[in-house]
Amino acid sequence: MENLTLERVANVDSDTRLLSEVDHLNRLRQYDGSYSARDISEIHENLVTAVKEAAVPFAVSTTHQEYRDGSFYWLDQRPEDVAFSGYRFHQHESAIARVDVEVEEAIDVSLNLRPGIFKIFISPRMSSLDAPYEQAKKEHLGDDDQIRIHSLNIDEEGVVVGKFMQSMLVRDIPLSAWFDMLNDPNNIFGKSLKLENDGSALTVMKTHAELEIDEADLPEGVIGIARAVLPYMDKKDRQKVQQQINLFDSDQDEIHKKAEMIATRWLDFEIELSESLISGVASNEITNFIGSLAASWNDDFKRIINRNRLSDGRLGMTRDLAVELEKAKRNTLWISAAVSAGNQEIIDKIGPDASNRILENEKSIKRMVGVSSADYDQINRLSNQNNNLIASHNISIGGGCGGSIMGSFNTVEAIELFRNRKESWTWTNGKCIIGSCANKGETVLVGPCSVCRSCQDRFDAEYE
Repeated sequence: MENLTLERVANVDSDTRLLSEVDHLNRLRQYDGSYSARDISEIHENLVTAVKEAAVPFAVSTTHQEYRDGSFYWLDQRPEDVAFSGYRFHQHESAIARVDVEVEEAIDVSLNLRPGIFKIFISPRMSSLDAPYEQAKKEHLGDDDQIRIHSLNIDEEGVVVGKFMQSMLVRDIPLSAWFDMLNDPNNIFGKSLKLENDGSALTVMKTHAELEIDEADLPEGVIGIARAVLPYMDKKDRQKVQQQINLFDSDQDEIHKKAEMIATRWLDFEIELSESLISGVASNEITNFIGSLAASWNDDFKRIINRNRLSDGRLGMTRDLAVELEKAKRNTLWISAAVSAGNQEIIDKIGPDASNRILENEKSIKRMVGVSSADYDQINRLSNQNNNLIASHNISIGGGCGGSIMGSFNTVEAIELFRNRKESWTWTNGKCIIGSCANKGETVLVGPCSVCRSCQDRFDAEYE
């Protein structure tokens, strides 16, 4: 495995993680500009998992990798390729060492997964020995323990058609509890691994090849592993973790449906960002998103807009702008998902009034989406209402690989922003960046985000 680490720290880009799905889309684009149905489906599945990890801490995620040409695949990548891409996302030595183990685990699963057997991977958060908490948090490895299990997908004729991976995130499990469980000969695996508790999460991760269990002995799936470690904690820690595990008794099918709906809207946005980066010009949908949040953007974002304005009034699309738009979209979608799924931590942060309004709007969107006679103007209006309401609270949200995300939003409450907007803004001669603007290309009065009065009136009407 040492050879795999030689290129591990080559040019870690700050935007690589945030634009990973956009980059997948650009890489997988066909000659006619379209995407294959399989690629779109698998990217959507990845976004569903990201929504769950970021917004619904009590969600179980299940993904599928197709078996073809003698290996498992997600998009056009084998599991070890996906794991190897982790080197692009980390900088700290201990985080990179974890990727080494991830690659080893991916290869082991591909080679040794057998019918009727779950292979288990326990990935505790970084310990203080691995890295200081602030550094671990920057690596998105400071808070959550991830547990995942792998099983074969076999058709009626006994042919392997793929594999499933089920995963969950849990907090507050002491690292010592994992060591104690793995060392107990009466543990869920029925054997002692005789580990030395050296205080490093890496030592637990490296046990992956030895962690196998009959599928029949794990009827709850991945949740069963989380329950199995409870007896190895003291009473206080056990109560905290038990409370989390109890939340996983929620209707996982309903959580999945809500995550799918959010992921579909997110995928639409990713495609728009992808196409905008390819063309170098922000699409109509992207400029509408910017305009709909015109009162909520902070000064740093407005400066990026000004830097990217083209002479003909259009908005140029660069990676720095795409990153800020991605942050904003994730923040607004994830908080919408969190409220819809009953994430109490987020609900408490934004308060009952805002939560109830977001929830009602999301219910209305859900009823309209997918209907042949869907009123997409109304769907956009409700979505814009939620976006501005969420932006006005300016809170972070996230978990898992995606980490915590905040948008480049002001901290002033939305109602005050909208009441004082046109009286306090500076309007100057310029060209509106909104792609669908009736005055496109003409010199008119524009506000701080280069949105003309006519378009701003339209966005205000959508919000009210």
